[in-house]
Amino acid sequence: MNENEHNYVTHDLELATIIHALNMWRHYLLGRRFLLMSDDSGLRFLFYQPNLNFKQARPLAMFSEFEFEIISIKGKENMVESLGECR
Repeated sequence: MNENEHNYVTHDLELATIIHALNMWRHYLLGRRFLLMSDDSGLRFLFYQPNLNFKQARPLAMFSEFEFEIISIKGKENMVESLGECR
């Protein structure tokens, strides 16, 4: 996290984290449909908001490259699940 990101509001910080994750896993995610699970319920409405600030509007172009759905889950339920044994 850079010096400016320490001053972000929670919603924008969550968005910055998602951008970082999408960039990091880009080569696996492009061309595939996936679910993005977050405990920030406001992100579900990001694409439908009429007035976005610059930090929110800039990633929308990047998001259009991916095919995903944002699902909101409670923080306590937002855990990595075991996928079982690899075969």
